[in-house]
Amino acid sequence: MKVIAMYLPQFHRVPENDMWWGEGFTEWTAVRGAQKYYLEHRQPRIPQNENYYDLMDKNTMIWQSELMKKYGVDGLCIYHYWFRDGRQILEKPANNLLNWSDIDIPFCFCWANETWARSWSKIQDKNVWADTYEEGMAGDGILLEQKYGREKQWEEHFTYLLPFFMDKRYIKVDGKPLFLIYKASEIFCLNEMIACWEELALLHGLPGIYLVGYKENISEDSCICAKMQHQPTKSMREIPLSWKRSIEGMNLLEYDDMWNYILAEPAEGKTFFEGVVGFDDTPRRGMKGCVVAHATPEKFSYYLTELLAKSEAYGADLVFINAWNEWGEGMYLEPDEEHGDKYLKAVLYAKKNYKYRLAKYKAILESDIKEGRQKNVRIQKIEKKDSYYLHLLDDWLVLREKGFSVAEWIRQAGYKKIAVYGYGILGRHLCKELHNSNVIIDFIIDRRGESIETDYKVYLPTDTFPEIEAVIVSAVFEYESICKEMRKKGKYKMISLETILYENDLR
Repeated sequence: MKVIAMYLPQFHRVPENDMWWGEGFTEWTAVRGAQKYYLEHRQPRIPQNENYYDLMDKNTMIWQSELMKKYGVDGLCIYHYWFRDGRQILEKPANNLLNWSDIDIPFCFCWANETWARSWSKIQDKNVWADTYEEGMAGDGILLEQKYGREKQWEEHFTYLLPFFMDKRYIKVDGKPLFLIYKASEIFCLNEMIACWEELALLHGLPGIYLVGYKENISEDSCICAKMQHQPTKSMREIPLSWKRSIEGMNLLEYDDMWNYILAEPAEGKTFFEGVVGFDDTPRRGMKGCVVAHATPEKFSYYLTELLAKSEAYGADLVFINAWNEWGEGMYLEPDEEHGDKYLKAVLYAKKNYKYRLAKYKAILESDIKEGRQKNVRIQKIEKKDSYYLHLLDDWLVLREKGFSVAEWIRQAGYKKIAVYGYGILGRHLCKELHNSNVIIDFIIDRRGESIETDYKVYLPTDTFPEIEAVIVSAVFEYESICKEMRKKGKYKMISLETILYENDLR
């Protein structure tokens, strides 16, 4: 079993933080300014020997590397920030690590693909760094916008990542660079983008990308290799309200309840589990924050041992820990004044002792399968697919009401003669919309072949069909598998209907 800890590169000054939150702002600013909101509240947290380090100092990363080796942390998963048109922030620690090849820190990336915005902005899915430092701020609240672009932008992103992927310290699974995406389901062009990356990876001698969808459930037909159960977000969201309490207006969740939820959570397909050191985001959020109460190193040691055993029973050899250094959210393995290195020692203990608990979780898994407690994956997949298509169709109608035309999008992209892959609900609507437009549908590709009723020529996917300018895929739920299938037949320009709709900033 390997243990990988999430890693925040926010411990150095950047001009943007000076401008947005105040001169000299780093994660330490929020940590030092933390307040105690009730009698037992463990704030402020103080690093051991008041080591408020700067990640621009090479000695800091050498120290972190030595701690990892001493206590059995096998790697760091560094948050990676890449915004619209290749805009980056907080990238210097990773860039330095790449250049400091003498520092032995195995690492991988987690793309934190959220728009950065202030709490009052109208953006729904956003990262608000520090609510408590927003007083007196003005404007629309958008700091850094997350947009994904097209092939040019995808290639630029891959070109940046490639030197890291090629580094011998970069963590790989089956020879593929391990790459996590925080909100993979938010990327409407995910399958197309990763198909582009896969081709580029092969050109540079890599067998592909091992992509993990971090936080959300992902379609089984996507390019995702494995899922990540993000904690503590998932447990805090799904644990019954009756388990939670409030002190002085603060939302509290018991550490034991959170961990019991994590250990009881089922998994389908390839799933990586994530344990949590602790949680308290009041340094950033103030009274709006949440506290996971009564965490101790002893409890963490016990629960992490259980989680490693569960992970092996489920066939996953990586376990993630949140986090190495999320001081502003109370999630850190690094030594502090209160507990010293006890949380790090807990990692070492768990790795040495989890085998004794393995039989328990194998028995639980076998019992679940035998008694039919595991969800029917096929039924669940159909339900997700139907819901997904209805949601997409609704968005399409909204765009139509605003005057958007799929035919015009295709024409502006330079295509006049196309094929449509899939003649289901979305495929039929697509053909109706393109009928009598300046875009010609030359033929349909559908697994049902000529049994479908249409005036268009229909080919099976296994047939040989004419060359065409572009293939519009209406079966968006199976886009990735369709692309793989089509690549065997030649180089066709594949475009997802989802991409056409969501490139118009509907989301």
